[in-house]
Amino acid sequence: MKICATVFTIGWGAALVFGWIALAAPPEEASQMRSITIVLAALGAGAGLWAWLRIRRGC
Repeated sequence: MKICATVFTIGWGAALVFGWIALAAPPEEASQMRSITIVLAALGAGAGLWAWLRIRRGC
């Protein structure tokens, strides 16, 4: 249960941080860098969602 809670916290934290970085990026930033931050935000959200579903089932 502790591992699932840790993955949940880190996953959603990563989603928030990298999502904010992608949204607040200056327009002259390379599109490749923005794509990387969007992918990292999506992976964090996926990990957080996966952990939340595991916690609901009892991990």
